[in-house]
Amino acid sequence: MPVPYDLAITGAGPAGAACALAAARLGLRVALLERSPFPRHKVCGDCLNPSVWPVLEALGCAPAIRALDHASLHRVRFASPSGRPLEVALPPGAERAVTRESFDLALLDAAQAAGATLFSGHPLTHLEQRPPLWHLATASHTIAARALVAADGRNSTTCHLLGLFPRSRPHRVALQCHAPLAEAYRGTVALEWLPHGYCGIAPVDSQRMNICLVATTAHLAAAKAAAHLRFALPPDHPWRSIAPLERADLPPAPFPGCFLVGDAARVVEPFTGEGIYYALHSGQLAAAAAAQFLRGDPGAAANYRRTHRRLYRHRLWPNRLARLAVTHPQLGNLLLRVGRQFPSLMSYLTAKVLRTVPTAP
Repeated sequence: MPVPYDLAITGAGPAGAACALAAARLGLRVALLERSPFPRHKVCGDCLNPSVWPVLEALGCAPAIRALDHASLHRVRFASPSGRPLEVALPPGAERAVTRESFDLALLDAAQAAGATLFSGHPLTHLEQRPPLWHLATASHTIAARALVAADGRNSTTCHLLGLFPRSRPHRVALQCHAPLAEAYRGTVALEWLPHGYCGIAPVDSQRMNICLVATTAHLAAAKAAAHLRFALPPDHPWRSIAPLERADLPPAPFPGCFLVGDAARVVEPFTGEGIYYALHSGQLAAAAAAQFLRGDPGAAANYRRTHRRLYRHRLWPNRLARLAVTHPQLGNLLLRVGRQFPSLMSYLTAKVLRTVPTAP
């Protein structure tokens, strides 16, 4: 039997790659399992919240990410079916958009350069714990590891195999595509309320923009048809989907030596664009917790639960307010009306999402 890895990570997106990179730099022998060959497309708004930069700096890959083709965002435009749009200026350099294909590949390359071993091309099919090891299998590989990190997203196969995944029926679904950049959206991220959901639009480079639709399953086809008409998309224009957008949280450290990161642990409303920050930072925290566990420290799980909880503390109320606004159009319209009367309120809420104003410790 081959020598076991110190840490097996399922999923090589931002959470998994960040965890692999941080763990490898701590001297751990890391196996990174990913079902899809990279580069691969991922449904996302493609926007990087400014909070990601301190994490990327700590991981040592900020220069590589800054060098990627991107679009700088200078303003946020809020719009509803009724009333005029409301625009809020962003601080200089506050936010940029980068395609997930290039962003995720850069992180994965950094993780491999640090020493993580990638096993890709097949989904995880088997997982069990036979102490002291976790045993994982795909169609092409069998791996044993002393610790495990689930980083495979909101529909985590790892969590399904562990019997953790909550039963849920998708009520809202996100559709996403890239389209030719319309001049009205250059430098602008737009958040637009729809009759039964919302639409996010942002440039991703000098020629393309990201269009993301979120609607109930009953109204998704109508929202997609309206987008085709509005943006003059051809009938066969490719869209990709993701669900669920709401799901019960899972315990971040459910078993000894097992840690959940990113969307595998907690799904947040994508409206505020903070998902990649939570993915990166939780991956970084899980690497430290795994190293602590492997040193025989019995406080590893409790410490990760505490730091994971602290990661979200004081951050989630704008996200929850956004979810209420987009799932209750009347509330969303009211929020915009108030924002037009008191522009400083919308600027404050935007700054809270971007973390550009002080928060309580």
